[in-house]
Amino acid sequence: MEGILATGITRRDFLRYATTAATAVGALSLAGCGSQRASETTTDSAASTSAAALFNYALNESPQALDPALVNDFGSLELCANIYEGLFRFKGETCDVEPCLAESYDVSDDGLTYTFKLREGVTFHDGTAFDASAVVTNFERQMNGNAAANMSYADFVFGSDATGVGVKSVEATDTYTVTCTMRSPCAPFLRNLAMALGTPIVSPTALAKANGDMSSAPCGTGPYQLDSWDKDSTVTLKAFDGYWDKDNAPQTETIVFRIIPESASRVTALSNSEVDIITAVETNSAPTVQNDGDTVVAIDGLNVNYLCLNMTSTKLADIAVRTAVCQAIDIEEMVKALYGDYADVANSLMPPFMASYVTNVSYPSYDPDAARDAFSKAGVTDLVAMTYTTAMQYNPAGGQALAESIQGYLSKCGVNLAINSYDWTTFRTKRKEEYFDLALFGWSGDNGDPDNFMNLFATSGSVAAMAHFSDASYDALVEQGIQTPDGSDRDDIYLQLEQRLASTLPCLPLSHTKSVCAYKPSIQNFTMNPSGWSKLAGVTKQA
Repeated sequence: MEGILATGITRRDFLRYATTAATAVGALSLAGCGSQRASETTTDSAASTSAAALFNYALNESPQALDPALVNDFGSLELCANIYEGLFRFKGETCDVEPCLAESYDVSDDGLTYTFKLREGVTFHDGTAFDASAVVTNFERQMNGNAAANMSYADFVFGSDATGVGVKSVEATDTYTVTCTMRSPCAPFLRNLAMALGTPIVSPTALAKANGDMSSAPCGTGPYQLDSWDKDSTVTLKAFDGYWDKDNAPQTETIVFRIIPESASRVTALSNSEVDIITAVETNSAPTVQNDGDTVVAIDGLNVNYLCLNMTSTKLADIAVRTAVCQAIDIEEMVKALYGDYADVANSLMPPFMASYVTNVSYPSYDPDAARDAFSKAGVTDLVAMTYTTAMQYNPAGGQALAESIQGYLSKCGVNLAINSYDWTTFRTKRKEEYFDLALFGWSGDNGDPDNFMNLFATSGSVAAMAHFSDASYDALVEQGIQTPDGSDRDDIYLQLEQRLASTLPCLPLSHTKSVCAYKPSIQNFTMNPSGWSKLAGVTKQA
């Protein structure tokens, strides 16, 4: 893997070969499987006559909702990726775009008009026919002021008149043709349309019945459909018999997602064969899992784990104090202690395999003496941090352990750090309501495009709001990056954005973490996208 990820590899090369370069402590996978009772049941699957009809998949967090336009959490992501589809999808275990519900497309020379020819003969889970009007309904619900407050991808994908980017209008020119007119050229547009959240197409009939919110009544065109949902306990998906893509039809009849937030409990459940796949495996648990005969897999994650600095905090208003916070933390030592070989120190917001130029970005280096002097001069003796307790793909050690490590470093520099910890669901609410100087957060990329990372700190971004970061010059560069074709000119824009963050310090990147999962030896054909979710239609469990 070190050779594959050497400095200078192109973004596209990485995304094409990410999975084959997996650091397999066992073998590459992250799938679901079956309980002992389920394994007694067999199916005449085309893949194998001895395949079990059910497998169990452990989620590390409860899904917020099952409407892809309304969520951005891991629990919802894994489910939506198997219930819904978009006009495009990512090919195999890469972020290379290929047609899905759209069979082909054409782009005008000026980059302002996209014409999509849609696939015929596709139906939603409720029997509604997929056509151009369905696409128009889905796009327009997030466009031109129609988006609900919790549609976090709406501005990112569809833009607005105020920003001058995104989709200006969408039209069904015939039953199976859609034309999108852009406000300005958009380099990541097709990659955005392949994301597992934000742009998948929902049934317009079901959407109308649900009054525009399909959080608890999902209905897509994907290989699986919702069977039952016991909140905070289990979600069961069943194969969709009418799935259009016969070459990728579901090979297992039922998938049971079990909600197990505690990392140790997930490891125990795997050991006891209560589940077949677990995610967000803590590094200190990996040897235990291996010793039990199960497979542990780590692939380079499309993510970043970082510390958010509140720009409106009176104690952090001075750049010298924000610099001191960064200087107080020995990131290299901390990352090694918490993650071992399962993470790399972050030099920037984007992982280096996305952009080799991130080596030209410089955040304050470890210097506890300078930090101590700066804190003393500013009279800062205490700070408040907010964190989550749940282990995340970008932070398998969990937020509490990470916060306590930072607490120890700050203590050595004369600052007492109070830590307020919450489970992930509560944290998502508290971060908008409760005061903090520092907060731990992270991001897993959706599509392999740099805009997907750097847009986070645009004024309209959720992370920018969390850090209270607002920078007109930064916003202007984000818009410029969206409009610039892939190449050296675009790379230079994102280098400038990275350097702007490093000079203003609304955040401190900590690590880029490998996605670590584990599964039983009976699991077959599991693949994972670099974004951290998995398509499960081809997965089987040997009975």
